This record gives sequence, structure tokens and C-alpha cells, in this order.
Amino acid sequence: FMLENLGKPVVFTGSQIPLCEPYNDARRNLIMAMIFASRDTINEVTLFFHDRLLRACRSTKVNTHRLKAFDSPNMDPLARIGIAIDENEHLILPPPRGSLRVHSRMDTRLLTLRLVPGFDDSMIAEMIERHSATPDKKNGSLQCIVLQLYGTGNIPNIKESFIQILADAAEKGILVVASTQCYTGSVMLGHYAVGKALESAGVVSANDMTLEAIACKVGYLYGRGDLTHAQVARLMSVSLRGEVTPSDALSPPPLSSAYQRAIRKGKTYY
Repeated sequence: FMLENLGKPVVFTGSQIPLCEPYNDARRNLIMAMIFASRDTINEVTLFFHDRLLRACRSTKVNTHRLKAFDSPNMDPLARIGIAIDENEHLILPPPRGSLRVHSRMDTRLLTLRLVPGFDDSMIAEMIERHSATPDKKNGSLQCIVLQLYGTGNIPNIKESFIQILADAAEKGILVVASTQCYTGSVMLGHYAVGKALESAGVVSANDMTLEAIACKVGYLYGRGDLTHAQVARLMSVSLRGEVTPSDALSPPPLSSAYQRAIRKGKTYY
């Protein structure tokens, strides 16, 4: 997110086994990262690990002791290596339309909460109340709460008080973002009664973004300093660096109608 209109490849890599060991994965990862960095076909921020080039803002670490340590849960790799390099050209971002802009300011006043069965919402209410903006403190110390919800964006339906807490937080200018705890899939707030209640409370869907992408995107958008709270909320579902699948390109819900499936057929996204 910090590199807007990027026209050159930026490749991250690493290894599970140090380079000093006789058997390691560091050498191949480094060589392939340099090869991709010297090419001009994929000009975006990427991560090379094992045998795949992943979009960085779609990636997350999934294993601590296997060579395939990173994955891109909701998007295919940009490229795979074998005897040759096989690029998924339809996934590569289009060329930039302007000159490079580096955004170095990030607003990190956000908090992530993973809901568990039996959670006490009074503790969340107290935290919001303590860190909200007040007349004495115009800019509260909390800009955003990222909720890791169940499934497609659900909470226990008996937690009406929790929904009211989230509505109060939204009214106080705190951005409330709903993500899913599932490894793959997307938040779909409008498909269940609880999800619709969350939408009405001002909760914003993260669609299929990873938790890391959500945190970085929120920090970038608020760090810019030229966007209102409403504009930041609207941009959360807009693909800026290929980090999210737009709502109209997501897979239709289970048992969807022929019309719902038809309007999504042929949709493309980056």
C-alpha cells in the first residue's frame, strides 16, 4: 500500500532453513526472487517462497516447519516454477497510470479481536469507551476495530447488546471491520439475519482480505490524512493493490438463484 503506481517488481523472500546449513531452501528462494525482480512482467509487491510467487497483500504464513510456509488463501499464485516459469497472466495487475508515490505515514491505531464462544462483550464496551474521541481529546486513540467473526460474518444471535456496542463505536467515529476466522472464503454480511444487523450497525465487510492486509490497508488509508471516515469505510471493499475481491465478483451464496449466479458470471478482478 505504501508504493502507489508501482512500475517495478518488489520481491520478498526468506527461508525455513538457514543458508549456512548444508541442506536449505534459502539458496533457491534467493535465486528465484532475484530472477523475478529482474523481469518486467509482474510489477507489484510479491513474495516468493518454495515454488510460488504470491501477491504480498494476499499472503499469510501458514506453516512453521515445512518449506511451503506461505500461502495465498483466496487467490492463485501469480506464478509457479518447475522446468519453466508459469505465470497466471490474468491475475497480474495492469500497468500503473501515474508516477510512483511513496506513502510513508501509517496510522496504526487499530485493534484486532478474535471472537471466541462465551466472550464477555462488556470488556469490549469498556475498551471502546476508554479509547473513543471526547471533547477534551478530539482524536481518539482508537481508529479501527477489526473483528474476526465466525464463518461468513456471524456472531451469536443472542448478543444483541454486542451489536449495540458496535453501533455506538461506529457513531463515535471508530471504523468497525468484519473479517472471517476461516482460512478461505469471504465475509457476506447481507446473507444472514445477524450479518444484516451488523451492516445496519455500521460494520464494514472486509470481503476476502487477510488479516494482515486489513491492518495494513486501514493504516495506509488513515495515514494518508486526506480521507474522511466515510471514504475509508467505502474504500475497504475497493481493490487498491489487488488485495481484495470486489463484492460483485465474489462467489454467489449457497443455494443461490440462477439470477444471482448469472450476474457474477464472467466477472474479472485483480
